[in-house]
Amino acid sequence: MKVLRGCTTVAVVLGLCVIGLFALVRCGADEGGELSSRQVIGVWTGAGGGRVEFRADGRFEMSGIPRSAVVFAFADPPPGEGKLSGGGEWELADGDESGTVELGFRAGGSFPDDSQSALLEVKETGDRPVLYFAVDPDKEYGYEVRRVRSDE
Repeated sequence: MKVLRGCTTVAVVLGLCVIGLFALVRCGADEGGELSSRQVIGVWTGAGGGRVEFRADGRFEMSGIPRSAVVFAFADPPPGEGKLSGGGEWELADGDESGTVELGFRAGGSFPDDSQSALLEVKETGDRPVLYFAVDPDKEYGYEVRRVRSDE
């Protein structure tokens, strides 16, 4: 009987520890999730001088983004290993709120025409959200940009 009571106590304590750890993780930075258009608008920066500015009118400009940080859809990427610059239009993939920002590049900067598109995914939400360019299916996250200024 004492062994059974001891096992029950251990099981209850372990269960409470698991629940407590889950609660602590949920109280931290919001991993993944979705952002509204209002939360995306503003200036975002990354390591090595990368910068993306999302405007309320649906346009964006970027500069200093490592060429290796962006996987392009539907077309061959611009040649080279340096930094990308350019702009175009952005929108949320799922309407009002989304975990994905779609970029459509226009001709100019590193882009000879308007055939390129790319995706940014939400890594963290909260006061200083983080977006990332997903480039490697074996890595959870790619090149990250963090919002440093909101244009609200």
